[in-house]
Amino acid sequence: MTDSAPGRQARELLAKASQHPVASPQRNALVAEAAVWAQLEHAAAMNGQAAAVAEIESALTSLTDPVQKLGSEVGDLAERIKLSRR
Repeated sequence: MTDSAPGRQARELLAKASQHPVASPQRNALVAEAAVWAQLEHAAAMNGQAAAVAEIESALTSLTDPVQKLGSEVGDLAERIKLSRR
């Protein structure tokens, strides 16, 4: 777990749970609540990664035309070099 608010909450609940006997209703409830907070933390992290991936995809898409143009120019240049050597 990270130092995010949900991560801290989960750690605090697990610390409280450890003070109760194993399999006690109080411990089970605290562990279950900590699991929910951990899932919230995980969901937030995945959401952040999804945003980063979308940003990268957008940047790559914006490069498609210039890269294709450059490839075409390199191909044309290679063809001219080949013709000049004949």
